[in-house]
Amino acid sequence: KYGVIVVKKIIKKNYKIVAGIIIGGIISGVGVYAATTISSANISYDNKASGLTSTNLKGAIDELYEKSDIRKQGKFISAYSYSTDYSTKCISGEESTCKRSTCYKSKTSGSCKAGDIIKYKVNDTDIVTFHVMFDNGSTLTMQSQKNTIYNTQWINKSDYVEAGGSEADFGTYGNSNKGPLTVLSALENATKGWSNVNDQIYTMGTTVFKTNKYTGCRDTSCTTNLYTLPERTAKSRMITHQEAASLGCGITAFTCPRWMYNYLDSTYGGNRDVNAGTDYWTMSASTIFDETVWTVVYYGKLNENSTITHYEVDDFLGARAVVVVSK
Repeated sequence: KYGVIVVKKIIKKNYKIVAGIIIGGIISGVGVYAATTISSANISYDNKASGLTSTNLKGAIDELYEKSDIRKQGKFISAYSYSTDYSTKCISGEESTCKRSTCYKSKTSGSCKAGDIIKYKVNDTDIVTFHVMFDNGSTLTMQSQKNTIYNTQWINKSDYVEAGGSEADFGTYGNSNKGPLTVLSALENATKGWSNVNDQIYTMGTTVFKTNKYTGCRDTSCTTNLYTLPERTAKSRMITHQEAASLGCGITAFTCPRWMYNYLDSTYGGNRDVNAGTDYWTMSASTIFDETVWTVVYYGKLNENSTITHYEVDDFLGARAVVVVSK
């Protein structure tokens, strides 16, 4: 699938050489070339039957490249069907028992199942492994397999004050009523170069990601807007409480699917990311205390945590990017 791209790059770098090789087949009005190097921009051809507007080799190659699906190809590097069964185990995509999938090629809703592993080229150079959350037939909503950013507060005091809060209201353990401004901005900055993923335009407290618009939850339900944010446009965001709940996460240990808590700093998930904390942030606040928000914890559940800290002040959590890509 990369062959055409390689040829394209070779052609782009070596117009004169390529022209000398194929000139005999497309040249019009140019004679002997054995001892002559000819610029591809100077090689003309009859475009009546081609459907192209270009009348020279260089322009034709560029036009064919632009008209083709080459730029869409190669973004999906590989895919695997998620499975926790012993004989077909595939949790990270690295297991020898993983079965390749082409679900991303289907326009049928639900072709890719929750947890399916997608290795995706997010830009010209970077490949990131994701797990499918939802497949609506035309797009995939996916979460990065590992933390995208690390050691970041949900909201710090300076961002809280800048958003209109007071230092007194922020208190010792933080406050959730202004939203995840610190971690969300850090995540957006870390993924702003992911040119191959779709822009997400949303307003927290209004936009329905999966089941409802709410930002504040208690136990397994979200029924309150504890905060609102102005409309945001970004390549990524964090998972919400209700999205995690719809995928099986509850407040009881090991209710989350294993892929959702894999690579946290524990042995429960199966693999280990030494840079990760024991939880990662969601977008949703908790209604139990002013400073608490929901996290996905290393032993497979939704957990309530302080906006400032986990167990110690310097033990900040990370976040995993949720992206939307076109199939």
